[in-house]
Amino acid sequence: MSKPAGRIDLDKFREVTKEQRERAKAGPEGYILQQRAVIRLIEDQLKEARVGEYTILCDEAKSRKGGGKAPSPLQYFVAAVGF
Repeated sequence: MSKPAGRIDLDKFREVTKEQRERAKAGPEGYILQQRAVIRLIEDQLKEARVGEYTILCDEAKSRKGGGKAPSPLQYFVAAVGF
């Protein structure tokens, strides 16, 4: 049975929360979270970031001398606040 779009699966949320609490009980190692991004300049202000298994493009608007081919860093930041 699939859940309707825009709804949170509370059972899955509870399961993830329980797993995180169990890891935290093991000691400080349970609290450590490390992320790494490898950034590559493609052209002008167009950049590519590799984060884990994901590839993200970032650019500036043409009015800021970019190519307008991808969201700007500020647009990514604003979206991240909502996540």
